[in-house]
Amino acid sequence: MNTLASLNRRLGALADLVAQHPELPAPNVEICSVITDRITISFHESPGAFRQWLTALGIALHTVEGGAGATSAWLTALHEVDGVTLKLTSYTRLDAVAETGGEG
Repeated sequence: MNTLASLNRRLGALADLVAQHPELPAPNVEICSVITDRITISFHESPGAFRQWLTALGIALHTVEGGAGATSAWLTALHEVDGVTLKLTSYTRLDAVAETGGEG
């Protein structure tokens, strides 16, 4: 079983991101006790926020992967920070794209 101490490296990486980029939009953040080298960062109905994170972290758009289902689409990028993998994912309802014209 992992202990709270096993979160130190990931919490430190997250704290560094906050210190370096305090202007970035706040995402949903998940730190899992099973996958101990990853922070999952997700954006729901906020493609503009996802794009801001990509730009701030210097993630090339050609490295972003995506997919779509019947009612939603997603874009995902992996990026390493201080030995911790960030998994950034943007989720968008397809009906929301039709309503807003894809702007966000």
